[in-house]
Amino acid sequence: MDKTAPVKTAETRVRNGDVTLAVTRRGAGGQKLIFFNGCGAAQVVWNQVIGQLKGDYEIITFDFRGHGKSSPAPDHSFEAFLGDAECVMEAVGGGQPIVVGWSLGADLALAYAAARPGALGGLVIVDGAVPLADRLVEDEAGMRRLLNSVSMKVSMFLLRLTAWRYSLSGDAIADITMDVDARRQNMLGLYSQLDCPATMVLATRSAGPNTTAHARRNNRLWREGAERLASACPSLPIRWLEAGHRLPLSRPAELAGTIDTFAEGLRQD
Repeated sequence: MDKTAPVKTAETRVRNGDVTLAVTRRGAGGQKLIFFNGCGAAQVVWNQVIGQLKGDYEIITFDFRGHGKSSPAPDHSFEAFLGDAECVMEAVGGGQPIVVGWSLGADLALAYAAARPGALGGLVIVDGAVPLADRLVEDEAGMRRLLNSVSMKVSMFLLRLTAWRYSLSGDAIADITMDVDARRQNMLGLYSQLDCPATMVLATRSAGPNTTAHARRNNRLWREGAERLASACPSLPIRWLEAGHRLPLSRPAELAGTIDTFAEGLRQD
C-alpha cells in the first residue's frame, strides 16, 4: 500500500437480525481483501499485518458478534458466526475478494468458500482449518474450569476494557472450541469443494511450546493434519512459521508477505 498518501477509512454497520456488526473499510480500488478474525479477537488484530502490505488493496475488517465494536448476542455457535460472515460478505464482498482467515476465522472462511462456488477470488488460511485425526481438547471439563476460573475472568474483564473487548462467557468460548474441534475431524471434504486458489500459513507451536505432554501431542496432531491435507490437496501451498498461534501479532511481516505474493500470483494468472 502507498504509505505516502492518506488512506481513506470508513466505519459502517451491517445488520444480522438483532446483531449489529462493525465494519471498517480502508482504501479504494485494487484487489479487495476481507479479514476474518479468531475467537476472542477484534478486527484490530490485523493492524500490524495491514500496515506492512505492499500491494494496492481495498481492505475490509469487521468484528464478529460479541467482539470489538459489534453488539453482543446470546448465540455464539459456529453457525451464528458464519451467519455474521455471510451478512458482511453480502454487504461488502462483491467482486471475488481474497478472504484471509485466522484461527476460527480460517474455519469460517473455508466453510463459506466451500458453500459458495465463484464467490471468492482466493483464500488465505492462517493457523486454522486443519483436518485432524483426533480432538485437540482431551479434557473438556478441565478446559471449562480454566475458562471460568477467577483469574481467567479477571483477564477477560481487562480485555473488555480495550479494543480487544468481547462479551463471550467462558462457557461460550468452550462451546465454540468444542464445536470447531469436532468439525476439524471431518474437514477434508470442504477442501475438495473449493473452486478458488488457496494458500495456508501454519504455526509450528500452535498449541504452545513443547514443554508439556499436552502441547507436544497437539502440535503433533496439527502437523500430521497438515501433512494429511498436503497429501489430499497437493496444489495447496503450506508455509510453516516458527511461532505460536498468535501469528497476526507475532509474525505480521511474514503474513503480509504471503498475502502480497498470493495476490500478485492471482493477478498474473
